[in-house]
Amino acid sequence: MAAAPKEDRRVAICDAVFELLGEVGYDRMSMDAVAARARASKATIYRKWQSKPDLVTAALLQRFADARQTADTGSLRGDLVAHMSLGCEIAGSEDGAIIAGLMTAAARDPELAATVHTCIYATKRSPYETILNRAIERGELPAGADVDLLHETVHALIINRRLSGAGPMDDAFVERAVDRILLPVLRSSVADPA
Repeated sequence: MAAAPKEDRRVAICDAVFELLGEVGYDRMSMDAVAARARASKATIYRKWQSKPDLVTAALLQRFADARQTADTGSLRGDLVAHMSLGCEIAGSEDGAIIAGLMTAAARDPELAATVHTCIYATKRSPYETILNRAIERGELPAGADVDLLHETVHALIINRRLSGAGPMDDAFVERAVDRILLPVLRSSVADPA
């Protein structure tokens, strides 16, 4: 079944935002350029989105809607490796370069910073809950493991690796991070809830 015309228009606009972010960056992207690229009227865009951060929010949420899925590998370690590998794959892609550019621009724009925090961090909490709940059900972790600490740690590891260029975001990095950082952090978060 084909998408409704309004949905088609929204998708075209969000795609145009991402294309322009990749080509010219956030600072040089304009609402006019988005309208021209999407072949939409400026009135259509301004009616739905009042600012560039609003437009970026819509584009990010559309682009990464499926990124909240989590693989069920049958083990906590396997789930963490699969989830972190997906995060590294996205961070290492052209989309990751766009996100890195948005993070740089967000340092100068509080409204964009709120958008980036919501779209790149806050909306990504549920996969970590799923991973931990499955581990608790399998008896791999006792109840009380700190989902927020896990979420923050994975996010920090991937973002730091992407922005600092400290090395590849490959399987060796993921496995080292899971075995030496994430699993010990999870186990200590249960043992020491403070």
